[in-house]
Amino acid sequence: MRCSVLPDSVQVAIVGAGPVGLQLAGEISLRGVGCVVLERDAHTDQATRALVLHARTLEYFDMRGIADPIVAAGHRYGHYPLGTVRARAPFSILDSPFAYALALPQYRTESVLEAHARANGALLVRGAEVTGVRHEPGSTVLTVHHAGRVRRLRAAYVAGCDGARSIVRRIAGIPASRSVYPYDVTSIDARLELDPQQPWSWCGRDGMAILLPFGDGRWRVILYDYRPSGTKGAEPAAGTDRAAALLRLITGSDLTLRDVQWISRYRCERRHATRYRHHRVVLAGDAAHVHPPTGGQGLNTGIADAMNLGWRLALAATDPRHDPLLDVYADERRQAAVRVLRLTGAMLHFNAAPSWWAHAVRAVAFPAARLPTVRRRLAAILAGLSQPPAQANGRLHSGQRVPDLPLSGVPVQGAPGRLFEALRPGHHVHLTPACGTPDPRATGMSHPMVTARSEACRRPCIVRPDGHLL
Repeated sequence: MRCSVLPDSVQVAIVGAGPVGLQLAGEISLRGVGCVVLERDAHTDQATRALVLHARTLEYFDMRGIADPIVAAGHRYGHYPLGTVRARAPFSILDSPFAYALALPQYRTESVLEAHARANGALLVRGAEVTGVRHEPGSTVLTVHHAGRVRRLRAAYVAGCDGARSIVRRIAGIPASRSVYPYDVTSIDARLELDPQQPWSWCGRDGMAILLPFGDGRWRVILYDYRPSGTKGAEPAAGTDRAAALLRLITGSDLTLRDVQWISRYRCERRHATRYRHHRVVLAGDAAHVHPPTGGQGLNTGIADAMNLGWRLALAATDPRHDPLLDVYADERRQAAVRVLRLTGAMLHFNAAPSWWAHAVRAVAFPAARLPTVRRRLAAILAGLSQPPAQANGRLHSGQRVPDLPLSGVPVQGAPGRLFEALRPGHHVHLTPACGTPDPRATGMSHPMVTARSEACRRPCIVRPDGHLL
């Protein structure tokens, strides 16, 4: 996949080699469509960065046969902390083969995604900085600085997956709204002597602490300081001693931060592109939407973007008749991002606001968060499984999530034993009941498609390559 030579033309150019860009490259190249990933940084980043992979993301990885190495390398969470030791969102109740969350440093997730994309034939060019986008009839021309030269790369489509300060979004002329939250947050990656190795949190008069383990005694510690600014002293903006003192003050325990690998004090922001598509440029991941890291939603939302976009972009690149599919992507994923922006914003206000009304809200919310119904709902929302599965009540809606149904009888067209395995070639799956008529739409479809039977399927349907109903 790594390539030192920049091609002159390609069907799809992806800007940004983070998890979203690499996942999208794997999706497009899986379908035999030529794509290149352009990454400005010449070397891979070994920082932990995004940490939590939720159940729906692991389902997506299972649909492509790459879940096993990721799960084997990660650290499983049985719950997510909601502010106190007793207020937790339990993942064990999830309706998913992955009834847990997984902690895995971002660079390790990226290594699996890169290997998958490389195996499918995608190219990755590092040290390639995009500085210009020109729209032409039937194509887009990128200006790329690479290896001391200025090159032109022609692509049928361009995907901007280059993060919160996306160059592609800016030079393509796509506006984005932006606001900054008024809370200081401190994050630290360090070792802690703390058991069990499961997430926990503590909220007190002086602040909230959330602790997320990610293996080998390492923890991410997130601190929200409720003290009035005049009582915080003149400590440096992001000092280990200050963070350690605040952690002890909140928890009332003598926890010691050891081998600090990273520490940052920052203010969260909210950013949302006004549209996800402009001519032949589409946006995905942080290039389209940025929100607080509360609940570990960022990387997961971006992977969902890539899964939704990949098959559409591959079809549009090979047949202009499929170009409107990209408008559907833009509409579906923008609506999904709005829901995530609302969720993460509400969670940040809940965690970080030091005002009297926030204390009153927390005093009511913590007992409510112990109720089984509330805990189940919160767990499903965080895991990306809040939408009822398509077969739960027999009603079928376009875009609805389909669970990993078992396939029965003699496999048709070589379909394996469960739905997620049948989705691995990246085709649509025509599901029919064990005894029943086919979906009438299947006869007129131009998309590649696998046909399979399932006793759990109440009526015929077509499942998109991203595991949602067509």
